[in-house]
Amino acid sequence: MIRATKFYLMVLLLFLSVLEASAQETRTVTAEGVAAIQQGAIDTARDAALEDAQKRAVEQAIGIMIDSQTQVENYQLISDKILSQTKGYISRYNVTGESQEGQILRVRITADVAIGKLNDDLSAIGILLGQMHKPRTMIMIAEQNIGHDWYAWWWGYHGEQTDMGVVENTFMDVFTQKGFEFIDHATAAKEIKVTAAYKVQDLTVEQARTLGNQADAEVVIVGKALAKLYGDVGGGMKSVQADISAKAVRTDTGQVIATTVTHGAAVHITDTTAGIEALKKASAQAAEQMMEKILAVYSREAGGTRPISITITGLNKTQFVKFKDVLKNQVRGIKDLHERSFTGTTARISVDSKVSAQTLSDDLLLKDFSTFTVEVVTSTPNSLELKVTPK
Repeated sequence: MIRATKFYLMVLLLFLSVLEASAQETRTVTAEGVAAIQQGAIDTARDAALEDAQKRAVEQAIGIMIDSQTQVENYQLISDKILSQTKGYISRYNVTGESQEGQILRVRITADVAIGKLNDDLSAIGILLGQMHKPRTMIMIAEQNIGHDWYAWWWGYHGEQTDMGVVENTFMDVFTQKGFEFIDHATAAKEIKVTAAYKVQDLTVEQARTLGNQADAEVVIVGKALAKLYGDVGGGMKSVQADISAKAVRTDTGQVIATTVTHGAAVHITDTTAGIEALKKASAQAAEQMMEKILAVYSREAGGTRPISITITGLNKTQFVKFKDVLKNQVRGIKDLHERSFTGTTARISVDSKVSAQTLSDDLLLKDFSTFTVEVVTSTPNSLELKVTPK
């Protein structure tokens, strides 16, 4: 056992060293993905099969880079570990074939796979965002510049609707250049119900989820930015320091997927202009850091597993045990299951899944639970709400 563990660690370290040295290397592989056709929805099955094929392509590229002598019983463990840590992505792909066998759809592709850090390859980032179903982002950062004794929130000053602040504009510029989709600021402000409880400098994760869900955003970036005057530096020039703290929250699960704290300094003859420049510098740095961390999460989940929260209502403990057994042993792509709570007739669990929540829900509808059936009440990219009905 000890020897096997040492062997695994040695191979993993060797692979990661090779990976670092060849971070920009691209390999062309062929892969096939499969998906079940639900109620004749071929387009939905095709999307799921294509997503499955892309994941298989990344796995194949990893397999090629591991020496053939390591293709032993430890390979799957090594592969899973690498997939959870590396940022593998597909820079381009072509669909080479499609076939249908009963209710199963198969899609074949050739793909160029690069293993390494995401850079300025816009096509690769675009494909990655597509694999994550193009999550929409909204910015809610409270901002205070020199000379203002109040914050400018995303909905305006003192409750009056205004344009976005310096920080929010800078974030949007950085993110949209890489293909991220944003909820329109003005439109969102009209649709969201903002009470006094939400007009604070620090929004909680739950508040961010509530506001983001009202605007149909999958990710909300919340935080605050403050510019402070540090004094004169000579020649009538003013020195200003700006500080920004922000976090990105998934609105369906409340998961915090990225955080950042940055600083920026600027000088100008007027303190207000110096504050604007300092806020721009700090927010540009914060946006770059935030985007890199978010892409890292998306890439890890696209190439490995993603957390999916599941809530099931209407079941007793015996049915819950049956549900967990089917989920772990009969549903493809489930790597691990974590029971969070069981109260009355409601259970909450989370799973580490190699397939999306949509694919997972489709598979669950096909399973035989013997004494009960499962209905999908709601589905988001990272969560499912299910209902159990006795047969």
